Amino acid sequence: MPSTVSDKEMDALCRQSIQSYLDLKGIPYTQDANYLRLKDHDSLVIDTRITPNKPYETFYWNSQGIGGNLFHFLRYYENYSGKEALSLLEKMGPALAKHQRTIPKVQTIKKVYQSYKHQGVKYPKRSLEYFTKVRKLSSKLVNAMYQTGLVRELPNGNAFFVWYNHKMKEVGGDEQGTYINHQKFGKRGTKKKVAWGSQKDLGFHFSCNFGNAPQRLYVFESPIDALSFAQMHGCEYPGKQRFLSINGAGTKVETLPKFIANFGVPAELHICFDTDKAGFKGVNKAKKRYDWMQSLRIPAFEKMKFVVDQPPTKYKDWNEQLQKGIDHELKSQSYEKYVAENKDRFPEEKETKLHSRPEQHSVQLKKPSENQPDSFGNLYQPKVQQR
Repeated sequence: MPSTVSDKEMDALCRQSIQSYLDLKGIPYTQDANYLRLKDHDSLVIDTRITPNKPYETFYWNSQGIGGNLFHFLRYYENYSGKEALSLLEKMGPALAKHQRTIPKVQTIKKVYQSYKHQGVKYPKRSLEYFTKVRKLSSKLVNAMYQTGLVRELPNGNAFFVWYNHKMKEVGGDEQGTYINHQKFGKRGTKKKVAWGSQKDLGFHFSCNFGNAPQRLYVFESPIDALSFAQMHGCEYPGKQRFLSINGAGTKVETLPKFIANFGVPAELHICFDTDKAGFKGVNKAKKRYDWMQSLRIPAFEKMKFVVDQPPTKYKDWNEQLQKGIDHELKSQSYEKYVAENKDRFPEEKETKLHSRPEQHSVQLKKPSENQPDSFGNLYQPKVQQR
C-alpha cells in the first residue's frame, strides 16, 4: 500500500461494500432482506444494514467465530495476506463504488417456518445407523429422541432436530446430513442447515429428569454435541438437566437471556463449546451476556452460576471424545480459571466491533411449569414422556 494513502483513506477502502465485492467476483449467495448467506458456506452471513452504530457492511462466520469488514472478508474467506487484501481493495475501489450505487432496493421477505416440509418417515433407518455407527450415540438415547418427536428422519435419509418454543409449538429445526461428501460439503463432510423460517432466538433443546425448575442449563454448538454430552454425563447429577444447541459459538449467543427467561432460570449456566479458537471466543461472548443478566438485579439471575465445561483439549468437541471411546473426562471450572488456562493457546487479538450492541430489552421471566415442552423425562429409561 503506497505511503501516500492516509489512515482515513485506508479505513474507507476496508469498509467498502461486501455485497458489491460478491457481485463483482460472482460469489453466489442467497438474500433475505438485509442479510446475505454464502451458498458454499451457509454459516457465513453478511449484514448489509448501515446504521449510526454500524456505518458499513459486516460479515460473521458463525462456524469459525470470526468476522469484520471487507478487508477481514478478504483475509479470512479469500485467504489473502494483509498486503494483498489492501492492494486489491485499492485496485477495485472505483468499481466497488460504482456498483454500490446500482444495487436495487431489497424487498423484505417474511420468513415463515413450515413444519409440513420437514415431516419424518415412519421407520428411521439411515439416520439411526448414522447416529449409532458413525457418531457412536446410544440406540436407547436416539430412539427416545424419535419417540418424543425431538428428532425425525427426513425422506432423504437426513436427520432433523426439531425446535419447540415454551408453548409446545414447533418453530424450526436443524437438518443434519447422514452421508459424508467432503467434495460437496467441505471439511465438515456432511450437510448442516437450519430450516427456512426457524425462530431465530431458539435452537434444539431437551431435558432429562423431571422437576419444576432446571438445575443446570448446558449450552452447546451443535445438537450432536448436546446428545453426546447427555449420554456421557446426563445422569451424573440429580434434578432437571436441560441441554441446548445454538448452532455455533457466534452471534446466537446473544439470545441466551431470552431462552432462559422463557424456559426458566437455572441454578447453573454451563457453557460447553468446542475446544478450538471459535469456542474460546464464544465462551467470552456468553460471559458478557451473563454479566448483562447479572446487571439487571433480578434475584433469580443474580443467583445463577456461570460454569465452563470442556473435554480435554486433545478432542475438538464432545462427540469426538465420545467416538474415541477412550475416556469421559470432563473439566468443569469457573470462567476465570478457564481463561487463565487457555489464554496462551489463543493469544488475544484486536477486537473488532461487528454489530451494534445487543438490545437491552426488559426480560420477563416465565413461571416454570411441569408441562413445559422440553420436559421429556429421563431419556435413559425405556418409558419416555410423550408430547
